[in-house]
Amino acid sequence: MSNFQLLNRREIRQLTGLALGILKLGEATSTTDTSSLIDTLYLQGADDEHNGKQVIIYDAAGSIVDGEISFVSDYTGGATCDATCAPVFTDLITDGDKYEIWNFPWLIDDIHKAIDEAIIAASTRALVKQVTDSNFTLSSTYEYDWLVPYAFGNDFRYVHQVEYVSNVGTKYTIHNCDTVWDELVDGDVTASIDTSIQREGSGCLKLVVAAGCGAGDILATMDISSLDLTGCDSLEIWIYSTTALDAGDLQVLLDNSASCATPLEELNIPATSANTWTRHVITLAAAPDDSAIISVGLKMVTDKGAFTLYSDDIVGSLSGSKIYKELNPDYWSIVTGDSPKLRFTTQGFSVVGSHTQVRISGFSTPDLLTDDTTDAEIDPDYIINYVKGILMTGHAKSSSLEIDNRKDKGEKFMGLAIAKRNEMTFSPPPDCRSV
Repeated sequence: MSNFQLLNRREIRQLTGLALGILKLGEATSTTDTSSLIDTLYLQGADDEHNGKQVIIYDAAGSIVDGEISFVSDYTGGATCDATCAPVFTDLITDGDKYEIWNFPWLIDDIHKAIDEAIIAASTRALVKQVTDSNFTLSSTYEYDWLVPYAFGNDFRYVHQVEYVSNVGTKYTIHNCDTVWDELVDGDVTASIDTSIQREGSGCLKLVVAAGCGAGDILATMDISSLDLTGCDSLEIWIYSTTALDAGDLQVLLDNSASCATPLEELNIPATSANTWTRHVITLAAAPDDSAIISVGLKMVTDKGAFTLYSDDIVGSLSGSKIYKELNPDYWSIVTGDSPKLRFTTQGFSVVGSHTQVRISGFSTPDLLTDDTTDAEIDPDYIINYVKGILMTGHAKSSSLEIDNRKDKGEKFMGLAIAKRNEMTFSPPPDCRSV
């Protein structure tokens, strides 16, 4: 548990802007169009007073996407309090939409970059715990790129423990993909069983998708004996595609009617590299309703053109029923380099086995904040002081700030930040291995 108050990027940005006196918070009081931000309560001033300022919408009451940014091209003051924004927003500015309006000299992106700089400056001191369990072994494969940054969302700097699933208490086979699926979309998909590259059993389902198959088409379905999945929380599936897949390009369907006519579950398949078997664990969206599943299917949400798709070993499972065992540290090592890998010894691989889920525990550098809703992994008080410090003293635009003794105050804030950073320490536990 963190020993500091969790704040996300928006909260850190707002606290920084308010402290620098270049931010005002408000809320739209009228619904007019996509360009008129009207706020008769907080957006006061004379004509043109807010021209050129930057606006970002958050906690939108209407249909504007949170985080949309624009600029004030013209402001009408008095009783109107209307800031005309350009470019226009994607939908109506709605009564109740909350907004930030930023004064010169900085743009919102400048604040974000300063926040990232603060996190980077503390990254070697503020390592955070990281655990990943989206890793599955392959046949006769001893080295894995599970540690490479961004390969699976990982960014390990140290690995402390390697565990493997030795037993699953709740697990149901939805389809083993050893027999061909019999419901296809017109003549645009050809189904067969491939016995040369399967992950489990005697074969895997092979779907050759022609260019005529389009977005929204169900590629294939298969009726199965009624299956109660209400005791499960996830679906697991092996996927191999000859074209790279973005998250949500394809879906797994589950239904209590034949041929997935009215699917209960439309589960987005995560991003998948081309020409690589990947085991995906996907959270069930409607588990309480999955009491009588009688069909399973694969759907193409985004038109991927002509490609070949393989799938194997589709199961439902309860994640909390999986029993993990620690692998003896003598049975694994880290292969360092530009693309570090986790390597099993021959004995280690014989213990873990093929197609087994592996959990890795260790430590990573804190993530940069790429959106407004994710909490910072390090003390936000440090980040705020650091950002105020560099913006007041070391930034080319700092001379535009209307703050008395700007440089002295900036150095004070930076001193507070450095003192807080010096309190951050990391001592790797025994058996930790550097990546």
